[in-house]
Amino acid sequence: MEWQQIEYFIAVAKLQHMTKAAQQLSLSQPALSRSIAGLERELGVALFERSGRNLVLNRFGRLFLERAEHAFREIEQAKQEIANQINPEAGVISLSFLHTLGAQLIPSLLGSFRERYTDIRFELHESSNQQLLTLISNHECDFGLSTPELLDDKFNWHLLGMPELFLALPQHHRWSSKSQISLEELQDEPFVGLKTSCGLNFTINQLFEKKQIRPNTVFEADELDTVAGLVSAGFGVALLPKTIGVQNHHLHWVKVDDPACKLPIGVVWKKDRPLTPVSETFLDFIREKYPSMQS
Repeated sequence: MEWQQIEYFIAVAKLQHMTKAAQQLSLSQPALSRSIAGLERELGVALFERSGRNLVLNRFGRLFLERAEHAFREIEQAKQEIANQINPEAGVISLSFLHTLGAQLIPSLLGSFRERYTDIRFELHESSNQQLLTLISNHECDFGLSTPELLDDKFNWHLLGMPELFLALPQHHRWSSKSQISLEELQDEPFVGLKTSCGLNFTINQLFEKKQIRPNTVFEADELDTVAGLVSAGFGVALLPKTIGVQNHHLHWVKVDDPACKLPIGVVWKKDRPLTPVSETFLDFIREKYPSMQS
């Protein structure tokens, strides 16, 4: 069995048409047909059934496709890892980040990095904190941008910053004239929060627990944009950072009279995973850009 046969099989399986697959592969149809027939002879079973002009995978074909695609991904990943080892200024970095960071920090950080390293590409994954750490633990991601609450001694973490959290109010709220407000004043006020999958949820809960406050939570959303929209519509108030996305809503912002009202954000990576030269390049850039934010 040759690797090329597997590549040809995947193409035919996806397109369900021999002629279209041959065109995509820049191959003659007879040559492609011979390759598929040879693969079927070696396996001892047919992999396709005809359905009109199309070729449809049978149960053996579906089984083989699942394994073939997995093998193909592994080979491509190995090729990329070798390329990353050869050149520290060319390759791919896999990066996962929290939903809350997608509107502002990610574009800013990666934009400035790519200005310097034009041949390094990123594979991006938007995820929850738990999903992010699972990806890193399973070596499916090189780095994550996250809050620190779920970290343990298996991970390194480098602090990037601590954006301030403000009280977001609907326009014309009775507190709109305030220059600042205490957390205790939120005790009975309808509050729009975030689900536990969002890192900001943990930070906000810590702030309330420290003050022994039980917020009057009327709704928990998945995204900051949803929270901002509900606040704007008068459903309640919220604690939010002034990110680009949420500032598109008609909100009034009041400073919170608590120095701990901040959201720690940093880069996380696994301790026992050897870093490729490309990954080292990214970390050196992070440490240079945020020299006073050591974890």
